[in-house]
Amino acid sequence: MTQKQHNWRPMESSTAGPRCRNCGTHVTQQFARVFGDNGDIVHGCPDCTTYREMQSGGHLPGD
Repeated sequence: MTQKQHNWRPMESSTAGPRCRNCGTHVTQQFARVFGDNGDIVHGCPDCTTYREMQSGGHLPGD
C-alpha cells in the first residue's frame, strides 16, 4: 500500500490548496491533515458539516 506524501505547510492559505469534496470550500493543509481521511482529503468542512460529525468521523465516506 503506497501513499502519496504531502509537503505539509500548516499556515498555507493559497487558493490552490485543498478543498472540501462536499462543498468545494478552501481549507488549510493543517485542517486537511486533522479532519481529512488518510490521504488528507477533506469530505466535510465547517461550512457543510458540524464539528461533532467531523470529530466522530461521521463526515467520512463509509466502506
